[in-house]
This record gives sequence, C-alpha cells and structure tokens, in this order.
Amino acid sequence: MKLQNLLSGVAVLFALAAVASAQEAAFKAGQSVYVVAVKSSGQPDLSTEHELKDEFEKQKAFKLATSLQSADFVFLMLVEYEYNQVAAGGVAVGGGNIKSVAAFVVPPDAYTQYKSDLDNLRDKALWQTSENYSFWRGGGLPKRIVRKFHANAAPKKR
Repeated sequence: MKLQNLLSGVAVLFALAAVASAQEAAFKAGQSVYVVAVKSSGQPDLSTEHELKDEFEKQKAFKLATSLQSADFVFLMLVEYEYNQVAAGGVAVGGGNIKSVAAFVVPPDAYTQYKSDLDNLRDKALWQTSENYSFWRGGGLPKRIVRKFHANAAPKKR
C-alpha cells in the first residue's frame, strides 16, 4: 500500500511539472501583450490599465501591443471597487478603492469571441489568478498581479 501511495505521489508531481512546463512554453520572450482592464460594471478602467502597462514595461519580458490584432496574447484584468462616501457639512465626498481583481491571459481570438463572457474566458485562459485587497499587503494590487504573472509564466532568463 505504501508503494502505491508513493507511486501516486510521483504521478501527481509529474503531472504538475507537465502543466508548469506547458504553461511556460505558452509564453516566449519578446511576444506582444495587449493589456485591458475593466471594472466589474463592464466599464473600461483606464487608470488600472495604465498601471498594468507601466509594470509590463518595467518587467521587459514582453512588448506592449498597440492593437488586439498585433497581440500574441491578451492580459485582461477585472477590477472590483469598494466605494466609500463621507458627508461633511452637507457635502458628500467619496472615492473608490480596489477591493479585488481577477486576471486572465487569453489568446486574442478567445478575447474577441468571449469578451463579456467571463466563464468562457476563464475556460480559455492560458494563465489566471485572483486576489483580494489586504490592508497588510498595502496597495499596488494590479502591479503585484503583473509581477506574479511574470514569476509564474514569463520565460525565465537562463
């Protein structure tokens, strides 16, 4: 029985290594990425998109695509905001903070076909993650997700 458990464990490790290897093979240095950020309401999130693009440029593993047609893959981030309002002297002042994000890396044709269908985008994703804002980790959640993508899926420098 112990031998069977050991063999099962080895089989799982080989399967995980194969998935990681396939994922790494999906992305190559110099490929172009089209970056998109949208709010959970479906509206474009241009400030987050700008932040994501800046971080991709800093990482220098991929080129930013100027159009969807010129992209090798699409980095899509869905951003959920938490809005707070404070009333002082009859004037309401408010702002939004990022509550959570979900990121998907999909082929351009999948993005075009399923742009507003989150379930199909998730199924077609070459890489995906989600994260909630944590006070203890501080801000910069979009940038942290780009760094996580590079750590997990970007080509390793040898």
